[in-house]
Amino acid sequence: MLKQIIPLGVAIALVGCGSSSDSDSSESVAVSEVSTSSSVNFYVSNWQSPQGTLNVLDSDGVVKESIEVENINTASVSVTPLTFNSFEFIPSDTALPCPRFTGCGRTVRGDVNDLNANRLIDYQELTAVTLNYKADAFSAPGVNKVYLSPLSKAITDEGFSATQASLSATPFYHLTHSNLNASVEAEMVTNAFTYAAILAGVADSSFSVESAFNVFTNLETDQQAWQDYSDLAAQYVTDNLFSDQGNALLKNVAGQVKQTIASVTTFANWQARSAEVQSLDSRELLVDTRNIIGVARLQEKSYSDELDAKFTELEGAFDEDTQRTLDALSNALNEVITNYSPLADGSTPSGQYKLRDLDIDYNQSPYTWAITGTYDELPITIDLSIPTFRVSGVLGNKIEGVMSATVTNGTTVLSVDVSELLIEFDGIDAQSELNPEADTGITQVTTNVIINKAAGKLEGDLSVNLNRFVNSIGEESTTLSTFDFNGGYVSDIQNTAFHITAVEASPFVGEDNDDLAFTFELDFPLSGASDFKFAYVGDVENLSELTSTDIFVSIQNRALDLRIRDVSGNINLIAKGENGRWLDVKQKGRNYSGGLYFGDTKLADVTAVRGIPGVLFPNGEFESLF
Repeated sequence: MLKQIIPLGVAIALVGCGSSSDSDSSESVAVSEVSTSSSVNFYVSNWQSPQGTLNVLDSDGVVKESIEVENINTASVSVTPLTFNSFEFIPSDTALPCPRFTGCGRTVRGDVNDLNANRLIDYQELTAVTLNYKADAFSAPGVNKVYLSPLSKAITDEGFSATQASLSATPFYHLTHSNLNASVEAEMVTNAFTYAAILAGVADSSFSVESAFNVFTNLETDQQAWQDYSDLAAQYVTDNLFSDQGNALLKNVAGQVKQTIASVTTFANWQARSAEVQSLDSRELLVDTRNIIGVARLQEKSYSDELDAKFTELEGAFDEDTQRTLDALSNALNEVITNYSPLADGSTPSGQYKLRDLDIDYNQSPYTWAITGTYDELPITIDLSIPTFRVSGVLGNKIEGVMSATVTNGTTVLSVDVSELLIEFDGIDAQSELNPEADTGITQVTTNVIINKAAGKLEGDLSVNLNRFVNSIGEESTTLSTFDFNGGYVSDIQNTAFHITAVEASPFVGEDNDDLAFTFELDFPLSGASDFKFAYVGDVENLSELTSTDIFVSIQNRALDLRIRDVSGNINLIAKGENGRWLDVKQKGRNYSGGLYFGDTKLADVTAVRGIPGVLFPNGEFESLF
């Protein structure tokens, strides 16, 4: 039962025996007069000219204010606190350059934007794409920042809430109280969704983010435009990490950015955003925090026994053995197809070949491969049949077919049972001064896999990107750059939906894949919390720890960001709720401090009354935290 609000004097008198009753999330109690104000700052990706018109619209879509701005990224507007508004940016100069370091593909002869007349849209040459920018946001007290992109416009125009899709207490395009990493992450996500819109528009002049998003959310049959847009957004991350021209700030938030992009572009339960009037002194965040304590025992720095058992089992399911089988399958496919297919130099004829410890029986008309042996010391068998084989220097090579395969690593057995296979090459060959002859680019392998473990079974759709690049000493290197596994894990104790991603954050440092940033999005049906959702970025072996970590949780469709730090037994917890509410709790021994905030406005102090941690309001009322 949730502890009821009680006056401070009563709390002191009852501390020995305690008291509890139900608490209403809508309940609020008057606090002393607090003066609040709200302002909104903005961010638009730097490919777009920052000069233009900023429109502020109310919740009915009526323009309340129209402002000419010299630079949208330095503009700030004052708004009424605790209101919902939309913000629209119309750039004066709509021209957009190619944002990809390796260029944006072919163009027609005589294109006025093709400055070097090579019939290619090179990096930073202008494209014919134009974009629109809009986002809705709740104005929390203090400074808000809104990140404008074509996708934020599509979501806003549809009237959807992006909170759950963003795996965050606020949508990916809105920050209230935040730290530097959160700001950098929001900028990188905005860049990714803008980057993808430009590239998709270059590839298909009829492409529209709004149209693709509408088809996606309506679950229509042809999702290709949305899938292409999603892939390009994810490509922004590796494009920057695998280039010495890339954004150096991305490395520290690569996992978070990858997870947000993956979640937003695959989220299936879009709901209308709420415009419920918010009360400054509402205590809904305290209720949300207490609701999570049943599964995440923050005061004990541990999870519930049920959740802990499931986490421990999942750590074993996603272990190094599992990762090695996935690597072996992806790399073997890439290496065989690159060397023994129409893609190979000289178009390798049918025949039997030896690739280190692999025996390959390759046939043409139709194209088939029988592959047996070991790869990276793991037993492997692959049977491929590929009726569709596109070889194109403009669109990139594309292979569609059917595959059966097994990879064995001790008790871990990966199998592909007559599953559709898609292998795509990006068609971009970025010449390196260190090794001009190197064959560089991105290979994407997509299929359905089953991985049997000692305790259970993983099954889902796997998509792996392999980057071929020239390293610092001029050698051609192939490394797993991104990994996306979307499916479910079934065992005797759980049936858990998962979405796992990984990105190589430091491709030019150390050995291949020694800096993979893993992310986990898990849907846990728990006793008393059937809709519990959990998201985490970090090492899989730390999944079950609740000491120093950042996690996202959701219960009853209410989102919380939890930042937990344990220093020498002293705990610091920051819980961020929806609409800019947050709670700061510092515990040192039996002493507690901190505060309950709404944006930059402090509503109450965190303290302890005879060992009971809680929140003390200005009117003397006290509410326990746990």
